[in-house]
Parts: sequence; C-alpha cells; structure tokens
Amino acid sequence: MYKRLWIVTSLSLLAMTGVAAPVHAAGLIRDAEIEDTLARMNAPILLSAGIPPENVRIFIVNSPVINAFVAGGMNIFFHTGLILEADKPEMLMGVMAHETGHISGAHLSKLRTASQDATIGALISYVLGAAAILGGSGDAGGAIMSAGQNASLRQLLSHYRGNEQQADQAGIRYMEDNHLSPKGMLDMFELLRRNERQHYGSNGDPYLRTHPLTTDRIAAMRNAVNKSNYQDATVPEDIARRHERMVAKLYAFLETKARTLRKWPESETSEAALLAQSVAYFRDFEYEKAVKKAIALVKLAPDAFSYDMLGQILYESGNLNEALIAYRKSAELAPNNALILTDLGKALVSLKQDEEAVEVLNRAARLPNPSSTTQRQLAIAYGRLGNMGESNLALAREAALNNNSEDMLRYAVLAKDLLKDNAAARIEAEDLIADARRIQSKKDEEDSVF
Repeated sequence: MYKRLWIVTSLSLLAMTGVAAPVHAAGLIRDAEIEDTLARMNAPILLSAGIPPENVRIFIVNSPVINAFVAGGMNIFFHTGLILEADKPEMLMGVMAHETGHISGAHLSKLRTASQDATIGALISYVLGAAAILGGSGDAGGAIMSAGQNASLRQLLSHYRGNEQQADQAGIRYMEDNHLSPKGMLDMFELLRRNERQHYGSNGDPYLRTHPLTTDRIAAMRNAVNKSNYQDATVPEDIARRHERMVAKLYAFLETKARTLRKWPESETSEAALLAQSVAYFRDFEYEKAVKKAIALVKLAPDAFSYDMLGQILYESGNLNEALIAYRKSAELAPNNALILTDLGKALVSLKQDEEAVEVLNRAARLPNPSSTTQRQLAIAYGRLGNMGESNLALAREAALNNNSEDMLRYAVLAKDLLKDNAAARIEAEDLIADARRIQSKKDEEDSVF
C-alpha cells in the first residue's frame, strides 16, 4: 500500500512543479541516430563518474517541456523540448552531467527513504491538493495542503532541493574532467529562468519547489565558470556536427514542412540542412524530393544513419527493393545497432525473405535497447515459416516490452504448449508466464487498496 501511495505522490509532485507529465502519458520516440548521438555525448561524462555507459539507457520523451530526469535506476529521459531548446551541445552535455550526478549520488533511493519521514496523512493530503489544483481548483488545492501536514511536505521537498544542488556540483566536476566549460550548464539555467514564469508564476513559494531557485543556481554556476580552467572550451567537432544533425532531424519530424524549410532553406547544403529537408518533404508525402535530398545526404555523409534515413523514405514510399539495399548498407556500417537491424529485418519481412529476416531480427533482439517492433516482425516471419511456437513466444516478448500482461500471459501459454521440443524456448515461455501472473497479482492487490 505504501509503495503505491509513494508512486502517486511522486507523480503529483512532478505535475505540481511544472515538470512534464509521466512518460507513458507523453509517449516515447525511438530513433537510431538520435539515441546514438545522445549516448555518445553522454559516454565521457558517465565514465568520469565511474559509470559504464552501457549500463545506462537513454529515452526520448515526446514533450515540449524543457526537462530531463532519471528514473528507475540508470535510465535518463530527455524531453524533445529540451533537446530542441539546447541549441549548443555544451548545454545538453551540461544537463547530462547534472543527471549523471543524480545517478552517481543514488538520489532516487535516498529520496524514497526520506519520504518515509512524512506521515501517510501528509502524503495523502498533498495528493488531494495536487489533484484539486490540476483539476483547475487552485484555491481549493492550496487550502487542502494548508490543512494537511505542511511542515512534512516542506521537509520532503527540501530533500529534492538538496539533491539538485549536489547534482549541480557533481555536474561541474564531470564537465571539468572532460575539459568542457561549465558555461553550458550556466546557459541552460539562463534558459530555464526565461521559462520559469510559466511554471511557477512570479510569486511562488520557494519552499514549495522541488528545485532550488534558478537565480541561486545561476549565481553558483557563474562562480564555477569564473573559476574554471576551461571557460572557452568547446566540444569536439564530430560531437558538434552530430548534435546539429540530431536537432535538425528532430525539428523536422515534429514541425511543419514550412517551418523546417524556413529554418533550413533549399540554399543550404550542410548535413543538417539536407537531413532536415529530406524529413520535411518525406512528412509531406513529397517522396521524390525527399529521396533526392536523402541521396545528397548519403553522398555528403555516407554513414549508417544517412543510409537508414534513405531506407525509411524508400520503404514508406513503397520502393521496397531499393529500401532493402539502403538498409543493408546501413546495417553493414552499424552491425550492432538494434534499431537499424530491426529496420533491415522489417524490409526483409515485407519482401517475404523470412529466413534471413529471422536471423537478422534475432541478432537485433539480443542487442541493448530492444524494440517491441523487433518482436512483432519476428512473429510475422516465424508464423509464415510455420513455426507457431516461436511466433507466439515473440508476441509474448512484444507484450512484455509494451507492459501488456494479459497478452504476455496469453501468448506465452500458447508458446509453451507448442515448444515441447525446444527446452530453452519453453523455459523462457514459463518465465514469461510467471512474470505475467506476478504483474497481474500485483495489479489486483493495488486495485483492492482503492
């Protein structure tokens, strides 16, 4: 019961302080190039903190709010609003350094311990107050919280602010360790201050915030910049180039063609411009123009992600054989990227080359950062090959990745019955059945509390 209450309370705290809504409400974006770029930018910072980069997963939240956060251990979530507004790579790396400070400081586990100092009644009153405010009754919500355990709430929030200050200081160290100026962090705080009014208003109580006052953080960061030996240092040229491409690609996928082409007009022929233009035309169903721009990008920058973009445009415009050629080249250049291998597997499935598709998709499934699409395509290929046991097992894995315990249980049971001659696959099916039943039992227990 207490664990369930803590989850509700923490989500209410996020909503109250202007941070984005929970991830499942906003939706996640999967893109091989963007994820790889963020991971490469973050890797040296993680190493400075003694954290193996392969242990940290990066997620992209489709939300315009300028925010990033750590959740569930070593998972860092970046909002699209943050990526687009951080127009310098140093700003984004400053955020990464800060979030790495949260991971290295084990702040999530400490915060859960600190929350036990607040009484259950105080937490419930805060949840009710948050719900009232989110429902539009600001005055009523404030009254409920005032009537509740306000002192306990303030004490809980002070732990948030203390963690943020520690993460700021750790972030400065990690930037310095990589010969990067903490000015990137300062620039980000300046950006946050410009956007702060919409979150808190001009007269918000500083003791009802989860973060220290931005003005205080700016003052501390200015002091750090003045003391830094790397005030004017910049990121390596390759990181700057990849950051520029990432921002252009993300902007083009989220904005209209007209806005994208105003930002990257036809007269521009850089990698970022060609990528943005190809995506803009692609999203507007002008496939011929999109392919032309993507081919120009491949000629300028013949890397795995350029070929992957060309493959996507060709695939979704119905040119499957040409798409397969582009995807093969992309996979050749990035043989250990799960999303790129999944794209290749998807093209093979569409062309009914199922035996090769199974081999490629199984390789993708064994790599980090799995995609539910990989399992869906595997299920199709296995099904057409007549292997219904493996097909149902793939559907059970897909359901597990999508947190759908009902389908997970249904397909795992079918798989178990059909995989009598495959001991390893049968054991996996049994594990999925046990996991699904455990999840459903937990849900039933939580629902019974309310």
